[in-house]
Amino acid sequence: MADWRRLLLLFLTTVLLAACSMVQVGYNQLDRLIAWRLDDYLPLDSTQRAAVQPALTRWVDWHCSSQLPGYAGWLRQVDADLRAGADVARIDAHIDTVLGFARTAASEAAREIGPLVAGAKAEQIAALKRRFERNTREYVKDWVEPAAEDIVRERSTRLRERIENWIGRLTPAQRDIVDRWAREVRSRSDDSLESRRRWQAAMADLLARTDLAPEAFRGELEAMFVAPERHWTPGYAQTFRDNRARAAQALSELSASLTDGQRRHLQREVSSFAHELDGITCRTPTSQQARS
Repeated sequence: MADWRRLLLLFLTTVLLAACSMVQVGYNQLDRLIAWRLDDYLPLDSTQRAAVQPALTRWVDWHCSSQLPGYAGWLRQVDADLRAGADVARIDAHIDTVLGFARTAASEAAREIGPLVAGAKAEQIAALKRRFERNTREYVKDWVEPAAEDIVRERSTRLRERIENWIGRLTPAQRDIVDRWAREVRSRSDDSLESRRRWQAAMADLLARTDLAPEAFRGELEAMFVAPERHWTPGYAQTFRDNRARAAQALSELSASLTDGQRRHLQREVSSFAHELDGITCRTPTSQQARS
């Protein structure tokens, strides 16, 4: 996954992938988890760490009170649409929604945390670049070096597993849909690698800057996440659009093919997850945590 998507979706997936009886406990530790992941990319000094933790706590409080309620409602709408047979346009609208969730979360994080990580030291930027390079090596190892048929097989396996988590065992016809989806995913490794490196370089350069006013820095950091296409090659941008369209088409086909048992399975899974999200109790911000 490209680094901009790794970081952009960190906030959302930490919540949405925690569908278990520990959701409440996990969500209440979200600020600490994000701080740990941030430190994995940009090692913080003691002063930065002391300032970042309260900012992340404010972000989690904001997210819990203003964003989380919408996730449960959205999940229930996705469930209803898929069980009814969602067309491509409806699936595409849901893709827009989930990307919007992530971008809103990242924008608010940039507002809270951005000024605290501006003007990073040379050793911090060096560590960030090493982390980016590690990500790139992992990407090349998993999605560039293997033979094309092995990549398709691995992609198909992952897609099947994720889909079956929600709807149960796929029928032979549905497995054909997923396999065709996996085969038709476009992959332009040269464009992908160049786009990754452009974004990584731009992020490192931005974090090292000391000449921007706080508001200007926040705006630039936010744009890194909500408009990453500024750093894409034309070829990668087209590939991204093509793969998104293919995903919407495949999910629409799967929606239309659901059996009665799969519809019941999907409803149970979504209902359970949404109920867990509904049950999360937001913390009451202290006077020190509350925004000025």
